Amino acid sequence: MKGNFRFVPYALAVFALVLIVVIASNTNLFGIVTGPTAEEKNKLVNNVSLKITSPDWTFDYLNIDTNNATVADFLFECAEIHGFKVRSHNFSGYNSRYITSINGIKEGGIKEGTEGRYWQYYVNGEYADVGCSKYVLNDNDLVEWKFEPNPWS
Repeated sequence: MKGNFRFVPYALAVFALVLIVVIASNTNLFGIVTGPTAEEKNKLVNNVSLKITSPDWTFDYLNIDTNNATVADFLFECAEIHGFKVRSHNFSGYNSRYITSINGIKEGGIKEGTEGRYWQYYVNGEYADVGCSKYVLNDNDLVEWKFEPNPWS
């Protein structure tokens, strides 16, 4: 029995080393999303489009080449160019931006008929499962922001 205890420190050291290498290499392990790398953030993304749909307002920003390679940065680019406001806050649980308002349309039932509705985004028709400042765009992506109930609830 005494000999088995000598193995434990070595196993812990190997596990710690593997964990450090994984985190340092920006690898997604155990569901940890570390976000875009510097290279991904600065890449040119070609022919991407943005559609925004709410009860009162719709907007299309189509076939754009951009250096704003995350969904959040692309939304803020569109808002700046076209003169509408986007409000957000840092969602620490996901270490990402959380969009709370687009063009004055706020979550949480501020206006009658909007109870239980939130800004949700989709890329190429698929509901995104990562925060908008973590999702890196690719050429020809279509980003859709919709003001709707959470599709998972």
